[in-house]
Amino acid sequence: MMSLTKSTCQIIFLSVIFMLSLITINDAHSQGLNDKEKAEVRKLVKETILQQPEIILEALQLLELKKQTATKQRIDEVLVSKANEIYFHPDDPVGGNPNGDVTLVEFFDYRCGYCKRVHDTVLKLVKDDGNIRYVYKEFPILGAESVFAAKAALASNYQKKYTAFSDLLMRSRGKYSKEKVFKIAEKAGLDIPQLEQDMNKHEDLINSIVQRNYALAQQLDITGTPGFIIGNTIIRGAADFNTLKVAVKRARNSKKKE
Repeated sequence: MMSLTKSTCQIIFLSVIFMLSLITINDAHSQGLNDKEKAEVRKLVKETILQQPEIILEALQLLELKKQTATKQRIDEVLVSKANEIYFHPDDPVGGNPNGDVTLVEFFDYRCGYCKRVHDTVLKLVKDDGNIRYVYKEFPILGAESVFAAKAALASNYQKKYTAFSDLLMRSRGKYSKEKVFKIAEKAGLDIPQLEQDMNKHEDLINSIVQRNYALAQQLDITGTPGFIIGNTIIRGAADFNTLKVAVKRARNSKKKE
């Protein structure tokens, strides 16, 4: 049983009284009760809670459960309605097996320590399995340097060097100044003048990819990085190898039943 302070209990009590009063008043109004009868209903609600205080926590738990259920239903609908944008958008870089039977989508930021921590785990999973499409969702949420690195990475796709460049960016530590990003790009075998030209020439498209990823993340309640989507499973945070592997197996089994 959770322990609550006196002030917390009072706040909960008053909140529940208020919410239940609104419910009962609306219900009473729909039944055409007069003011005296409505007051009696409110009094009855208050007396009931005083006699059975445990219903306060029960009511809050029920409200939270309803909220979670509604959120899950909304996200499930997004996974279906936005499936092409999430799993198969032609502008998204793809690694692993492009023809894989399971798609793993990752929302990430190069400056995110948790993304760096899980990076090798993801690559190992993709390599060991051999049948996973790995969709990269650039999701730069940690400042201007993250945004610049993400846009440079997307521009590198025009030289077909995205996966190598993205990998080196993820392994780098410290700040991501323009000079540093281009130095990493050079190590990945990119032509820097061409990279700059592509960043400028395709600026609108690159911006649209990042903005689309922001919008998708918001609709899927992915507020931090990393965030994974495997089949209909969303994993928020740096999951371990087994968690990701189980999600892949679940997604694969689900496809077999279709």
